Amino acid sequence: MKRRIIIICATVITTFSVTGSYLYLTSQQTSAPERTSSISKKDLPTSKSKDSNQHDKDKKIGSNKENFKLETGFGNKTLEVGRLTGKVSQESVNQNKNFEIKLTNDKIAAAKKKGSSKLNNTTPNNTLPSKAKPGKVNPDKVNPGKQEPTEETPIQDINFYDKERVMDPIDAQLESLDIAALEEKEHLVIGADIAKLQNLIATNQLSYKELAGIYLNRIKKHDQNGIMLNAITEINPTIIAEAEQLDNQNESNKPALYGMPVVLKDNIGTITLPTSAGTVALKDWVMEKDAAIVDKLKTNGALILGKTNMSEWAAAMDDGVPNGYSGKKGRSKNPYSSELDPLGSSSGSATAATCDFAAIAIGTETNGSIILPAGAQSVVGFKPSQGLVSNEGIIPLSSRFDTPGPLTRTVTDAYLTTNVLMDEASQTPLSKDALKNKRIGLLSDDESNEETAILKKIKKDLTTAGATVIEGITLEELEQVDTDYITLLNADFKRDLNQFLQINRSPMSTLESIIAFNKTNPTRNMKFGQSELVASQNSTMTKQEADNVANELIHITQNELDSVLQNERLDAIVSAGVGGSVKFLAPIAGNPELTIPAGYDTESNQPKSLTFVSKRNTDIALLNMGYAYEQISKNRKSPILTNQ
Repeated sequence: MKRRIIIICATVITTFSVTGSYLYLTSQQTSAPERTSSISKKDLPTSKSKDSNQHDKDKKIGSNKENFKLETGFGNKTLEVGRLTGKVSQESVNQNKNFEIKLTNDKIAAAKKKGSSKLNNTTPNNTLPSKAKPGKVNPDKVNPGKQEPTEETPIQDINFYDKERVMDPIDAQLESLDIAALEEKEHLVIGADIAKLQNLIATNQLSYKELAGIYLNRIKKHDQNGIMLNAITEINPTIIAEAEQLDNQNESNKPALYGMPVVLKDNIGTITLPTSAGTVALKDWVMEKDAAIVDKLKTNGALILGKTNMSEWAAAMDDGVPNGYSGKKGRSKNPYSSELDPLGSSSGSATAATCDFAAIAIGTETNGSIILPAGAQSVVGFKPSQGLVSNEGIIPLSSRFDTPGPLTRTVTDAYLTTNVLMDEASQTPLSKDALKNKRIGLLSDDESNEETAILKKIKKDLTTAGATVIEGITLEELEQVDTDYITLLNADFKRDLNQFLQINRSPMSTLESIIAFNKTNPTRNMKFGQSELVASQNSTMTKQEADNVANELIHITQNELDSVLQNERLDAIVSAGVGGSVKFLAPIAGNPELTIPAGYDTESNQPKSLTFVSKRNTDIALLNMGYAYEQISKNRKSPILTNQ
C-alpha cells in the first residue's frame, strides 16, 4: 500500500513539473522585450586609446570615429559631413554647343517599358503627422526592406535594402547586350582614365554603349551581388539608349567628358532620378529640375548613370549612424576589406570610383565628406575652393560651406571634371614638373608623426618630384572653433533645409515633419536614432547670429592657414592619413583640398592617403602639384572584388 501511494505521488509531482516548465517557457517567449538597434552617444568611445589591441579594433567599420579629428573629438559631435544647397547664385551655362542627350519619346518609352524602379513624387506609405505635407501614397514602397532570396544574395541582410531599385533597370537594359562580349572587354575599362576610355572608343575597340553596359554589369556583379558593396542607390533606366545615341552621332571636337558615365551622390538633384540624401522620407522624390552641376555635366556630353549611397543626411542624422549607412539603401562597404571603414559622407561615390562602376563620381563636402572617403578607398578626391562650384539644386547641410567635387581614379580626371563644374575653358595639360622648386610643409600631427614606410616614401617621392619638404609644420588647436562650428551647422541645417524643401516642393516640407515621419517606423527610418536632426530642429539661433558666428569662424581659420603658409613660405601643406587638423580647418576657411592615394598597410591592406591644401582660389596650381606627386609615386591599386 505504501509503495502504491509513493508511486501515485511521484506521478502527480512529475506531471505538475512538466506542465509548469512548459507554461514558464511559453511565457518567456511571449513576453521577451524587443531588442533595439539604436546607439546612444554614451555607447560611443570618448577617448583615443593607445593600446595596440584598440588600434586593431579601430579598423572595424564604424568603430573609429573618435580617432579622426576631422570626424569627431569636438564635444563628441560628428564633424564629418558634406552636403550642398541651392542658395549660391550661378551664371547660366556657357553658350557652347550643348551635347545633352535628349531621347525621342519612342526611345524613352521603349527603354522604360523594359522595367525600372517605380519612381514618383511621393512619401512612403506611413501615417504622416499633421504638420507633414502629404503626397500620393505608393503602397508598393511600404516595406521596401524585404527582398526575395537569390543564389547570390543572403536571405536577409538588415543593412542592405531595396535591391530591386538598382537591379530592375540594370537587368532590363542588359537584356539587349551581349554579356559575354562585355566581359571580354571589361579588362580594358578597369582602372582606365578618361583619356584612355576616349581613345578606346576613337579606335573602335569600345563603344559608349559597351562602356555603359560594362559599368552596369560590374554594378550587378559586385555591388548588388557578390560582395554586395551597396554603393549604388539608383540607375538611369535609359543610360544604354543614351549611350547608343552618342555612338550614332559620331561628333567631332568632343568635350573631354563626352559619353562618360557619371554617378552622383544621392543629395544632388536630378529630374529623372530620385534625390533623397539617404533618408526614407524622400526616397522617391524626383525634383523638378537638375542641379546646376548636373546641367554642366550634361551640356558637356556626360551621361548620368545613377546615384550613390551616402551617410544619411551627410552624417548629420545621429552620432551612432555608421559611415556609409542610409535608411534608404543600407550600409555601403569598403571594397579593400569588409573590416575597414568606408568613411563618409560621400561613401558610395568613393566606392563607385575605386571599383570602376562609372568613369566619374561626384560627391559633396561640408567638412571632410569628399577627402575622407577618398583616402579610405584609395581614390583621388578634390574639394574646390568654396564658391567656385555652384551648389544650387543640392540638398543642403550648410549652404555657406557646402561644395561639390569629383572622386576619380586619377588627378587628371579630377582636373577635367573640375573644369566642367567650374566652367573653366582652359584645358592646359597638367605638368609633371609642377612640384619643382616648391616648398611643401608636412603637417606634424596624426599619421604624419609616425615614421612609417609609407611616410618615408611620401617624403622621398615629393623630393624626387623636385619639392623641398619642410617638416614639423603645426597648426593651433582651436577648441572654440570646434564648438561654435557644431552650433552653426545645426542652425544652418534647419534653416537651409526647410527653405530648400519648400522652394523645390518636396513631399516633406520641413525638418520637423521629417523627424515626425521617422518615428512612424523607427526600425527602418531611424535605425540608429536621429539625435542630430533633433538638435538642429531645437536650434534657436537667428540668421543674423549665424552669419556673425560664421564670419568669425571663417576669419579665424583663414588667418591660421594663411599665417602658416606665409610665414613658412609654403606653396602647400600636406597631411598623411585621414586625420589632421588642416582637414578640419580648410573647409571652413574655404581652401581647396586634394587627396591622393599614398600606399597600403602591409597587414590590413588599408589604403593610405596624402592630402594637399593650398591658398584659396589656387585650385589649378594645387591640381598640378598633386599630379606631379601622383606621376612620381604611382601608388594606386584597384581593389580585388571578391569575398573577403
